[in-house]
Amino acid sequence: MMHSSDEEYFNSLIKKPTVFKNIGCLSVTYTPPYLPHREEELRTLAKYFKTIFEEQDEPLRKICITGPTGSGKTTLAKRFGQLLENIDKNKNFLLVYINCRIYKSPYLIISTLARKLNKAIPPRGYSFEELQSLLIRLLDFYSPKVLLVLDEIDYLISRVGTDFLYTLLRISEMTTKQWISYIFIAKNLNFIHQLDASTQSSFQSNHISLDRYSETDLKDIIKSRSELAFYDSTITEDSVELIADISSKSGDARYAIEILWGAGQCADDESSPIVYPDHVRKAKALIHPEIRREVILTLTLHQKLILLAIIRKLKHTKNAYISTNDAISSYRLACEEYEEEPRRHTQIWSYLKELSKQDVISTKISGEGMRGKTTLISIPDISVETIELFLMKSIENQKKTVEHAEK
Repeated sequence: MMHSSDEEYFNSLIKKPTVFKNIGCLSVTYTPPYLPHREEELRTLAKYFKTIFEEQDEPLRKICITGPTGSGKTTLAKRFGQLLENIDKNKNFLLVYINCRIYKSPYLIISTLARKLNKAIPPRGYSFEELQSLLIRLLDFYSPKVLLVLDEIDYLISRVGTDFLYTLLRISEMTTKQWISYIFIAKNLNFIHQLDASTQSSFQSNHISLDRYSETDLKDIIKSRSELAFYDSTITEDSVELIADISSKSGDARYAIEILWGAGQCADDESSPIVYPDHVRKAKALIHPEIRREVILTLTLHQKLILLAIIRKLKHTKNAYISTNDAISSYRLACEEYEEEPRRHTQIWSYLKELSKQDVISTKISGEGMRGKTTLISIPDISVETIELFLMKSIENQKKTVEHAEK
């Protein structure tokens, strides 16, 4: 229960002046109305899908967008979907965006697609074959024009193999018309080498490759997003240039926007009406491109606990690497602290493999100087204190959510 002093503090925060006009415009899920330096790629998508609303049946439409982190792949696909929604005269178009890092199984993807067509369908209770058959019937019944965007398809294929991709593409062969068009998003086209020759060829020919943003590009993006998120004249030109300079080393627009968000928060914390370069520097010290907020937020509670345990052990030992046994011992202490039952050894191993796949941790086999072979664990080039604070807040929030749901 909140005490009066707590309520007063909370109310003072709400009433406190802010530089933000619409902070939601800096969210990782926000899709802006204008995409600087991605206009040509947007036109390429429009040319490829120009017949999507025509009545006659068309060949299967699928295209793959690739590029490094923060090059605008997801935003480009979502913005194109929004444009299709805006020009759909029959109001029968459906944009379905699915992140395969969150929806990690074929069942969840097919279930999500089916429930977009009919919300009454329960998320559980069908076999995969039953669910697939139900989806086909729903598509033929509602006759929608669906654009299915599968983000991080390469991650899903690394987990479950290529069979699901073939199953998904064959759904269009089982319906009366081509109701579904596809946009696949991946870091690169390496995943297609696991596919048969004809499918490989179609992916290679229908492909948009995005490059890293230049410093000039990033400056335009930061300016565009600042106009949406901040009140007029609340961020200096020097601040915009500094963010562009910092983020140009990776060419990562998402990193630039995170720094922009963090700089605004620092200005608010100091009750400054202007976002100055020093706020940018402070934000940069707290934000790192290697490990992102949205990746940590998608982890399960026990994945977060094992990550917290690794961070604390690295912090305590001041070593670059710790052993798996050290990580497991530290994890059990973290479970005790948060009143959670530790998972079994095999389950912990699966958590470590998953964290490694997501590039949250790095692992290597021990070399000379250590008895026997053991797996050594480290964190990418980032301050462990920076992740620890954010991770602890995330664990606490997740536990509160679970406790609230159980009441």
